[in-house]
Amino acid sequence: MNNDNNDFYERLEKQLSDSSSWPSLYRFKFIIKSEINDIDQLKSIFNDIKNVDISYRVSSNKKFTSFSITAVMKSPSVIIKKYKLASKINGIISL
Repeated sequence: MNNDNNDFYERLEKQLSDSSSWPSLYRFKFIIKSEINDIDQLKSIFNDIKNVDISYRVSSNKKFTSFSITAVMKSPSVIIKKYKLASKINGIISL
């Protein structure tokens, strides 16, 4: 992972720490290719979290799927860990 990504994650973790008390409800947003392997991989990242709400919308051309994933997260570091796992999915966009 390059320094730009590490800097981004460090800034995000600090912002999350400063802006909320933890545990807290957090919403992840991603866009991925509408391929079953990518979708399954993204969903599996959140398998260890209870009461996770996953909603999605397929684009009009059916090539992409946008996901909103909402769950109570224990800490900013757990959020960063999920983003890093998701970043391994080819072509994923984290919003």
